[in-house]
Amino acid sequence: MTLGLVLLLAAELQAGEAFPALKVVPWNGHKAATSLTFDDGDPSHLDVAVPELNKRKMRATFFLIANKIDRKDEWRGILRTGHEIANHTLDHKHAGELTAKDANAQVVGARNVLQKEFGVGVSTFAYPFTEITPELRMGVTQTSLLARGGGDRLVPLSGEIDWWNIPAYTTMTDLPFRTYKGWIDGDLKTRGWLVLIIHGLEGTSWGWQPISRKMFARILDYLQSKDIWVGTFLEVGSYLRAQEIFEKSLVRVSGREEILTWLVPDHFPSNIILKVRTLRKSRKVELWQAKTRIEPDAQGNYAVSFKAGELTVR
Repeated sequence: MTLGLVLLLAAELQAGEAFPALKVVPWNGHKAATSLTFDDGDPSHLDVAVPELNKRKMRATFFLIANKIDRKDEWRGILRTGHEIANHTLDHKHAGELTAKDANAQVVGARNVLQKEFGVGVSTFAYPFTEITPELRMGVTQTSLLARGGGDRLVPLSGEIDWWNIPAYTTMTDLPFRTYKGWIDGDLKTRGWLVLIIHGLEGTSWGWQPISRKMFARILDYLQSKDIWVGTFLEVGSYLRAQEIFEKSLVRVSGREEILTWLVPDHFPSNIILKVRTLRKSRKVELWQAKTRIEPDAQGNYAVSFKAGELTVR
């Protein structure tokens, strides 16, 4: 599959001309993507990370330990600015300490607590210590759309992706800025998805491997200077997963129409909009969803609702 996840619509029209190909625009129209993820609900996330992110209108994901949440009203507040609250188990125990029953309770129980406490759906998960066992993974696949692991790798635009073990890089106290710059530059070069794991920040009393506010701000400013989509783990991962599913859509021909259908996975957010572009300019086409015609924007992109599970091409 070429860059951009090209979906070829090969059915012939009555006049003998094929429908135009459709291309999903990668990374919501950007050259690459990055997700900033924060573990453990450290107070420094509220004191340092959120203000710096909000100043730049960036959104991030905060993986909370359900039984260890302080300052709940402030965590509720970050939802109003588009940040994501996500599942980091009930107690952040090592995987080897858990029986199969315990593992399931840590995943499912934490999701239930977070959803009740914050009144939002929780669809993503991060493995404590990046430790994965079959028992933990089973609970994760049943309750989550995506899960973050470790491994110091970028996520490619195309190819085989394990949606319940998305690789990520971890920030460390002693790493110089050139290391983070290298990760970001590599993300742009490969047109991939960079996921960062961040624990403590300046001022933390217990956060692991804290980084200074100055270093954090420098990372954000460098990201902001590039054509990179900085979105939550759920936003970016859902868009990428939607591309994979959309390109495998079933196509049914009905007269001069082609009707594309696809299955929407459990726990999928309802607000994921794919940017779709037609490749052939030789003839005019129309895209329809729910009896509504989709008009292209100034760049020629059509906003396709993935949750609808269907698209008609005329």
